[in-house]
Amino acid sequence: MKINKLQVVSGCIIVLACVFLTGVLFNIEILSNYSRAVILPFFVYLYFLESETKSPYFATFLIACSVAELSKMFWNFDYVLFSKVSNLCYVVAYINLLIYITRSINFEILFKKFKTHITVLLVFNTYIIFTLNNMIAADSGIEVYTFNFLIECIYNVCVLLILSFSLLNYLYHDSKRGLLLFLASVCIVFSEMMQVAYLFVSAKYALNLAYSILLIAGFYLVYVYITSKINKYYDVLL
Repeated sequence: MKINKLQVVSGCIIVLACVFLTGVLFNIEILSNYSRAVILPFFVYLYFLESETKSPYFATFLIACSVAELSKMFWNFDYVLFSKVSNLCYVVAYINLLIYITRSINFEILFKKFKTHITVLLVFNTYIIFTLNNMIAADSGIEVYTFNFLIECIYNVCVLLILSFSLLNYLYHDSKRGLLLFLASVCIVFSEMMQVAYLFVSAKYALNLAYSILLIAGFYLVYVYITSKINKYYDVLL
């Protein structure tokens, strides 16, 4: 049986995901750290291999995430050393993903149809950002009103904007494509929240496991989104 490129890449992603989960379950950091760092470049290759319509914004999102993860290997996964570069790359990634999601939305129609949703999301995001920033500020290793703290705040804002606009995008288009992006965003955003709690509040095994499961679910949904041939641009609804 002839094995094609998609099967090879998919196999590598599955193996790395299993190694990552094994590392988390048995608390073997070298396995979980390196497998997570290496898996994202395969998603970049998968996107260029399988996507019928290649968006520079979605491609930049995947590439920036890959650079963020690979940079951790350079500093031997020392959070204090890699956090600046990694978080900056993730900010760039999430900004590009946000552009990718919102470029198909007519905001005039959006604000007319979903005023209540937008108001609720604004209140929700304000509360979550306040809570996350308090969790980060409580860590003795981070000084408030410094560059590191600013980057952490911007990072948190970007993550929540992705969640909010992916929901609005789904409501606006009411499509399978929008639903996949929203569900992937939910998994990734909540995995980020679990990671913040694990890093800055309590290094409990349950938090790390919940973060890992949500992250794998998010990766799976991104994989489905890329390979299902539905990741095409929308026409703006009039």
